[in-house]
Amino acid sequence: MRWKVPSALLSAALALVLTGPAYAGTPSPAAAPAVAPAVVGVLDGRTETYRETRPVAPGVELSTVELYGPDGATGEPGWLQTYQMSADLKAGVRIGRLFPGQVAARRPLLDMAREVGAIAATNADYFDIAASGAPWGVAVQDGELLQSPLPNTKATQTNQTAVMFSEDQVGAIGEIVFEGTVKLPGRTVPLDALNKAELLKDQIGMFTPVWGTYCRCHPVRGVARTIEVVVRDGVVAEVVDVPREGAIAEGAFVLVGREAGADALSSLRVGDPVSVDYALRAPGDMKVKAAVSGRQLIVADGKPLELPPENNTPEPRTAVGFSADGTKMWLVAVDGRQPEFSRGIGLNELAEMMVDLGAHSALNLDGGGSTTLVVREPGQKQADLVNRPSDAAGTRPVPTGLAMFLPKGSGKAKGFWVSTATERDRFPGPEAAASWRTERVFPGLTRRLTAAAYDETYGPAGVPRKIKPQWRVKNSRIGRVDRDGVFRALSSGETTVTAEHGKAAGDIGLTVLGRLARLETDTRRINLLNKGAQGTFEVNGSDSAGYAAPIDPADVHLTYDKAALDVTATVTGAFTVTARAAEGEHVVTVSAGGVRTELVVGVGTSQDVVDTFDDTSNWNFWSLRATGTASSTSDGHAGNGLKLDYDFTQSTATRGVGIWPSANLLPVAGRPTAFKLWVKSEGHDQRTRLEVVDRNGTLHTIEPAFITEPGWQQITYDLPDTMAYPVSLRRIFFNEINPDARYTGTLVLDELTAVAAG
Repeated sequence: MRWKVPSALLSAALALVLTGPAYAGTPSPAAAPAVAPAVVGVLDGRTETYRETRPVAPGVELSTVELYGPDGATGEPGWLQTYQMSADLKAGVRIGRLFPGQVAARRPLLDMAREVGAIAATNADYFDIAASGAPWGVAVQDGELLQSPLPNTKATQTNQTAVMFSEDQVGAIGEIVFEGTVKLPGRTVPLDALNKAELLKDQIGMFTPVWGTYCRCHPVRGVARTIEVVVRDGVVAEVVDVPREGAIAEGAFVLVGREAGADALSSLRVGDPVSVDYALRAPGDMKVKAAVSGRQLIVADGKPLELPPENNTPEPRTAVGFSADGTKMWLVAVDGRQPEFSRGIGLNELAEMMVDLGAHSALNLDGGGSTTLVVREPGQKQADLVNRPSDAAGTRPVPTGLAMFLPKGSGKAKGFWVSTATERDRFPGPEAAASWRTERVFPGLTRRLTAAAYDETYGPAGVPRKIKPQWRVKNSRIGRVDRDGVFRALSSGETTVTAEHGKAAGDIGLTVLGRLARLETDTRRINLLNKGAQGTFEVNGSDSAGYAAPIDPADVHLTYDKAALDVTATVTGAFTVTARAAEGEHVVTVSAGGVRTELVVGVGTSQDVVDTFDDTSNWNFWSLRATGTASSTSDGHAGNGLKLDYDFTQSTATRGVGIWPSANLLPVAGRPTAFKLWVKSEGHDQRTRLEVVDRNGTLHTIEPAFITEPGWQQITYDLPDTMAYPVSLRRIFFNEINPDARYTGTLVLDELTAVAAG
């Protein structure tokens, strides 16, 4: 049941874009599904190097597609990792909106999806990321309007365009219009917004208990004339000039007005009767079951729309599209901001991708670090993260998402999802490399297989614990499989391995390559900072023709100093190295199939001073929406230091202050694994960042933490394991992202050091 479709152009393309024996060859063929998914051979010059399609639910499939080639806007060649999900909305799956329980709140998408039993989900609307976290657009949850679709000035290019689903599960993209009134004693005035993070000039907004506790002053920040009216049981309970924070009682609501809106509410007194009436209008008078907003419409009437250049930078992206009749949906996530893995895509190319998939209309959803896709694998109980979010801190909490739901299945086994126990993604290293093909194996070596039973919904199915699926191989000349699902390769060729129990069956195509000729680890050196520190490595091989495959740990023999290191295999086919000694350099000899290689493990650290800041002429002052100066001070951590005086009172948007080298880049010798910097802070809650440019010119932003305590503290900026050396420093800076925090202050920097391991 594993479907892999090779690109017809792969061999020729890789000959041009990839070098080295580890990357040669085409993906192995496999048994095709009853209806093979469409293959996009080339997208604007990009060549498809890999595609895997798997079922998610009846009528729902997910294709992971890897491309290499020039970016559609910049022309720069690079990798693109995409995830394309198609769904027949008439096949039983239902679409709903994920929700953290409050409008002004955020949670990781995976947590929300698992909590409600969604089989798949992606992030959706843009949101007030620097403050309340509330979505900018409309929110309809299970047929209930939670948030109006009022346009915003803070979210550029956001309008009333939304993706919506009817009660009979037809999808559409269009404008949802909010209409509301407030009935006051003696007159009726417009109600402009419901549970919004921003109110425009002269407007009145309504807040209900589902808004949460975030301050209702935020939507009217900086406005001189405001009012808040609390209405409970149909009458005014409180009137105050400045909107407040805190929960709203059940059965109550709050009206917030500004300028003319405040004037309209100013005559209200405690005990006055007040009522509201509001509704939404959708295209064709659709009865909306669920709705979220996005930003730009990228496909209309089956044609890709041309967007301005600023929309065509390579970024992580999320999009949704529909067929002309709204019965088929496509969800697409594209990873980005990880140049060695996936650079990202501009909206024009994204639009072309959606049209190629079949979309008649498509909408761009929130992207960047918000792009997240979670999907349940066949036979599993819950969804797992599929893509690689770009934020260094991991999956970004978001306020909303689109999710797929399916009634619980019978639990009776209808088939098996057969896969390799070894999981090997394309390693995000400094050089271009195609994904490792775990369905390949070398003669004399093994590949451990797993089989998950699934029912008619592709959900988990029960197989008696004492009964294992039976395994068989189609061509016993190519290899054999034992009762535990371990395939042992015998001779070069292709075959299929099947797992079955009763009428339930599933298979996987395997390719046995030529005899193992070369062995290598994914990294030649592991640096461990101290005793107890851990690192990982993977073992890969290639035959004399250059066709490559991962090596299962069961086939690997390791020789090393067990007093200094501890090496154990992981369930996904890698190895974990733990330092038992405090320092030193150690060699791990790796052998398999009569071939060997070596891996160096360094334990311990050395620290080299990059700058003492005794002389500040090496650095220039930098600021974002702020003013200030950089100067020398005798109040350093050890001698002189560099003082940053700044003014963060001039904006409520993200502000920043920092330094960068006078020569634009500051080269750093060796292979540092981290940088350390002494910082004297006044205790403001500021985010610290350091930018590093690697050998390939790729910019890496290292963001370890927020500085919250006053006084001196040493900040550590850990570099990613995949860094391409040598490196140079570009900038050190500090951000204030809280719009409520407006102040002047001083930071002092001292003793920047580079930490190297081993």
